[in-house]
Amino acid sequence: MYINHITRLISPALTPLSVMSEKYRWGNRNDKIFSRFHNFVSASLFPETALPVLIENLFSQLRQECHPALLEKIDFIVWAHSLHAVLPFDINRVVQNQFSRIFNNPNIECFSVTQGSCASGMLTLKYIQHKFANQKWRSGLMITGEKCFHQTVQFVDQNGYFGEGLSATLIGVTPAASALKIKAIRLTQLGAFGKRMRETTRDHENHYDREFLPAMQKTIALTLSDAGCRGSELSVLLPYHISPVTFDRLADRTGFSRDIIYRKNMYTLGHCFCSDAFINLHDLVLQSGAELKGKPILSLASGVAGTFAAMIIESEAGVKE
Repeated sequence: MYINHITRLISPALTPLSVMSEKYRWGNRNDKIFSRFHNFVSASLFPETALPVLIENLFSQLRQECHPALLEKIDFIVWAHSLHAVLPFDINRVVQNQFSRIFNNPNIECFSVTQGSCASGMLTLKYIQHKFANQKWRSGLMITGEKCFHQTVQFVDQNGYFGEGLSATLIGVTPAASALKIKAIRLTQLGAFGKRMRETTRDHENHYDREFLPAMQKTIALTLSDAGCRGSELSVLLPYHISPVTFDRLADRTGFSRDIIYRKNMYTLGHCFCSDAFINLHDLVLQSGAELKGKPILSLASGVAGTFAAMIIESEAGVKE
């Protein structure tokens, strides 16, 4: 299975930390932790733009950036998202009809995946992998991106805050000229956790925190084994944008260098739900291009419902975008 193209949409004007502090009223303690300990400085937010409009803008940008031939035979469009909502597919039929017109295919299958919370992007890829193996589909598009509309998706005490960044990722059975091969995907589940909107106790949250590093370390080890490579062979680790120190600890526990952690967007965009992995992969390709040939890349995601995901990606020919 191959990633044949990624388009990403982030705000052209990032929102400073001070503006978010005043808006969200997260308190002086979080101000100090976010700015001094985590070194966060800003987030990608579209305060005046609704989600359906952002998705339309994402598709417009996709058509500009992507080779038209890659868009001709799309079998499905899937929205991978963290929050339990059906928008834009089941409610906003106008948007779904626009998708069909854009790709000149009235039979495109549209659905969404949310069961993995912020790991739903990689959960979606795992599902697509099974569909490809059963020859149900040949090519499709995964989109990610959500709005910080509710207090539970604005910030997490001491750990970080959310952002509004979108991605559109073309997935195929066969590679395009500048494809990235997905060599392995693993998901593990930590039981007894529910959805984001459900109230939890401090003991419940502490249990999640205690289990986090061991569970993610196990997921990474399984993924490396599936891909047939060692931690020392990794060229880049793509993090998600919450608690940067967590990835330093993971590096120490798993045996790879902290130097390979990709930090370009970690401090500036906020945690963009399911989008972090694909925004980072897009920017890494843009930055490093042909230098990625034959070098394994590890991408991580986790969901508040207790889903841990890891993916190994590799460029076989060198990316030329």
